[in-house]
Amino acid sequence: MKHLIWFPIFCFFFITPLALAGEIEKIQTKGELVVSLHEGSPPFSILLNNQLRGIDVDIATLLADYLGVSVRFVHPKTYDQQIPALLSGKADIIISAMTRTMDRGLKISFTNPYFEVSQAALVLRKLVKPAAESYFDLVDIEGLSMGIKTGSIYENYARELFPKTTIKLYPTNLAAVNGMIKGQVTAIIADSPFIKVWAKTHPEQYLKFKPLLTPVTLRHYAFAIRHGDPIFLNWLNLFIDQIKTDGTLDFLIYKYFKQSKKNQGIEKNKRAIFLKNKFIIQQQKILKKRRVESQKIKTLED
Repeated sequence: MKHLIWFPIFCFFFITPLALAGEIEKIQTKGELVVSLHEGSPPFSILLNNQLRGIDVDIATLLADYLGVSVRFVHPKTYDQQIPALLSGKADIIISAMTRTMDRGLKISFTNPYFEVSQAALVLRKLVKPAAESYFDLVDIEGLSMGIKTGSIYENYARELFPKTTIKLYPTNLAAVNGMIKGQVTAIIADSPFIKVWAKTHPEQYLKFKPLLTPVTLRHYAFAIRHGDPIFLNWLNLFIDQIKTDGTLDFLIYKYFKQSKKNQGIEKNKRAIFLKNKFIIQQQKILKKRRVESQKIKTLED
């Protein structure tokens, strides 16, 4: 009986330090941050010329840099496999344009938001009235068929508003829009950033497809980790606060929304480079302002 009493105490002192360590220590010990990322969701992640690019890719790379480790991405085949990949230990964190929801919050822990989005759509222009601006304008279309990324929150919304027979699921947003181009569906539903950037980078499709971008539901993207490590969660929230306050997030939004191109070259970004880019943008704004003011003075003198 005495042996049984002492056995748990004996085990406690001989448990490996790694088993007792938090997620931050584990990540730093193994020397890499494994990030679950879903390709095909520009401007947050996309594979171009065999290189991963996008806001989430840059954020994950910067996060690993803060931790002093390398970054490695894993890519579940479909979006609904993101959380199982995290819970099984195949990934340390999800940074994948994932929306915070109550249902997901029962399985995983979300950080503070880092991006706000709304529900949007892309539809055959000939099917909607000229005044159509929002996702809900799709409700009035007869014979509508729509493509949606499987496992997304918009799949549930669509099933509540439209007949199941009108919904076709795709592994990515890009696959859905390609299905629409091929005539498989007449509309797609996705987050507003994807619709906005796709429309901007495909001006040749303007006459055929209309983006519906007026916000109707506001949602927030956040990082996701396994339950049980408040220290890691708190540190990630500090990281999000940092990239918001030092201009990093603003620069990424500017970079991928204002300067987005189909084959944009992306340099490897680290803290110093982000700050340098922020400084350059600020200097450009100052110079532009001075030129305008100088032109006004010159006009007055004339």
